[in-house]
Amino acid sequence: IWIHIEGRQKIDIYSFGVVLLELLTGKHPLDPEFGESVDIVQWIRRKVRHNKSLEEALDPNVGNCKHVQEEMLLVLRLALLCTAKLPKDRPSMRDVITMLREAKPQRKRVATMMDVQLTKTSLSLPHPL
Repeated sequence: IWIHIEGRQKIDIYSFGVVLLELLTGKHPLDPEFGESVDIVQWIRRKVRHNKSLEEALDPNVGNCKHVQEEMLLVLRLALLCTAKLPKDRPSMRDVITMLREAKPQRKRVATMMDVQLTKTSLSLPHPL
């Protein structure tokens, strides 16, 4: 029973990776743009294999901001891990959640740190008379 459950989880991880790729690219799993008998996973892997820019695979409707693209590329790498050919090479859902949390926008962390610094600074400034 354990092998069946673990195998099912790895299939779910693969499906989750495909959904991430759909969201990131704005494309369907079997888009005609990919070519005959090529799915979204094969299309992205082909770009990686041929050293193509992955930025051009991202959905331009999401945003062209550098920070947004960086975040999308981080999630794209996660999607590639989720869609590894061998199920044993795919992360667990717990690992996926951890990686998504770590992929939090750097700018938000910096802004939070800046807010904390500003609060500390404003607390230590003398009040005007």
